[in-house]
Amino acid sequence: MRIIGLLMLFMITATTANAATLESTDAARKLSNQVMGKIASGDLDGGFQLIKPHLIVPESEFNVMLEQAKLQMPMIQGRFGKSLGVEFIKEKVIGKSLLQIIQIQKFEKHLIRWKFTFYKPDTKWALDSFTYDDNMNSLFEE
Repeated sequence: MRIIGLLMLFMITATTANAATLESTDAARKLSNQVMGKIASGDLDGGFQLIKPHLIVPESEFNVMLEQAKLQMPMIQGRFGKSLGVEFIKEKVIGKSLLQIIQIQKFEKHLIRWKFTFYKPDTKWALDSFTYDDNMNSLFEE
């Protein structure tokens, strides 16, 4: 079952000014693990709050994204069943400046793919964007 049309795709393009940065790829992985742990346990707000300091978006825009995600979760759970946890899929570094971490949130009947993309303009990593969708087949193409 595909609900990509119903899921809000969060693409938040950020710059590094004023955003909290991370020292290493290990720190980026730790952040994505913490976010996914909160989200999979039903604490969507807590997961988003961990992301918030790392993004450059106005408070009002962030709050709208969070509220939209909160509205979608009951529909996702209704269709996919209860959340069973998370699974790390892969980490990919491109050149010296780009890092993408992909994890899945597992449900009884389907999954949600979460992508965290980091950019390192100089010595530290900044969260450039995060997205989520239910496109399982694209995991085989990455």
